[in-house]
Parts: sequence; C-alpha cells; structure tokens
Amino acid sequence: MFTMKGEWANDAPPQLMILSGAGLSAESGIRTFRDAGGLWEGHDIDTVCNFDNWRDNLELVHGFYQARREAAAKADPNPAHDAVARWQTRWPTHILTQNVDDLLERAGCTDVCHLHGRLQDMRCYDCDYEWEHGLGPWTVDQDACPDCGSTRGVKPGVVFFGEMAPEYRTLQRAMDSLRPRDVLLVVGTSGQVLPVARMGLEAPGPTILNNLEPSDVIPDRCFDHTLYRPAGEAVAEVEALLARYLD
Repeated sequence: MFTMKGEWANDAPPQLMILSGAGLSAESGIRTFRDAGGLWEGHDIDTVCNFDNWRDNLELVHGFYQARREAAAKADPNPAHDAVARWQTRWPTHILTQNVDDLLERAGCTDVCHLHGRLQDMRCYDCDYEWEHGLGPWTVDQDACPDCGSTRGVKPGVVFFGEMAPEYRTLQRAMDSLRPRDVLLVVGTSGQVLPVARMGLEAPGPTILNNLEPSDVIPDRCFDHTLYRPAGEAVAEVEALLARYLD
C-alpha cells in the first residue's frame, strides 16, 4: 500500500515522484488504453467499463477483464519497469501509476499506488468485500464472493468510468507535497484522464515528460524536459536528468 510518510518533510533530501500510464507497459505487450489500435478497439467502453451498467453486461465484463488478466500474466517487466525499480533504491521515490497490471511490482518496485485499481483484485458490491483474486480465471455464476457467496455482485477491482477513484486523493496529496527540489517524472500517459499538463505547470521543481509522441493535450511548455520515444529507449537520458537533480 502506498503511504505518505515523513519523506516529504521540508528538511528531507530531494524526492522523486513518478506518475506512469499505459505507455510504460506497452513495450511489455500490454496494449495501450486510448491509442489507435489499442485496447478498446472493437469494444464498446460503455459495455465493458461503465459503472452504471456493469451488472447488465456481467458476462461480457468478466470475459473482457479475464482476457486482460491473461495478457498481464504472460507479460514480463521491460527495461523501463526495471529502471523505475532501480531509481526507487537510489533515491527517495514515490510511484503512482494509472496501470492496472503488476509489472512494476514484478520488477521490484514497492509501495506502488494504483490509481485505477488492479487486475488481480475483486470487489463484491452485494456486501462491499474486497479481496485479491490473482490473475486466474473468474467464471460468472460459478465463482462467488468468499464473504457473502454472491455470484452476480462481483466486479473486477478496476476503476470503471463513472466510479469513484479513491486514490486520486493520494495523487493530490503527493502533488501538494512537492517542494522546489523535488522532481516530477511523468511517463507514458495521454493526459486525457488526469490533468498532466496542469501537473507539470504547477509542480514547483524540475519536471520531465517521457511520452511516445507529442500531444496537443500536453504542450511542451508544461514540462522542463520532454522526451518523445518509447519509455525503454529513454531510460538512460531520463536517468541522467534525475541524477543531475537528485544526486
């Protein structure tokens, strides 16, 4: 569980805050969220990821996320995941991700805050029980909530459209805690869900953006450094920038 401990005290050494999105895991074969040819192509978002009607499409919802779990189970951390784990051991680092896979943890990262939930979790909305199911299969009308026995009240532990995202409070606290000597690194996110451009402008210290390509949603002027290439290819340059500010 991600925690905000005393590392953000005014007299603490420089900190690194990392916010990652789907682009971080793309090189591991996890298809991205909003890109052309990405995850949602061929699927109606309102059918498989809508909090208001997920019970009406229960078989399709669970089938869709079962396919996501299978893909995650087959994937391996890529050099960018490994780099984040290495940076966390080198500098005081706070990791927040929009990704629902566990590749950061498998690379060795700890205390990762999953802003949009995790594929391996389940939640029963008939009794409000949450548990870690893992990446194995879930069969509607056969598998059941371990607390109340419900078979049709169980939803994947991923934040759907229209659903509250409790960890957004953690993200806001982290942003509010940044000091002029702390570094904000944003990797692989479109900026269409979170206000990444505003985050870059409001961060009081150095800011780095590493995305695959430029976007009108995140103008270059919002970040001190912009690197447009796959996350794995940008590792060396990002690490050099981090060392400049944090060592």
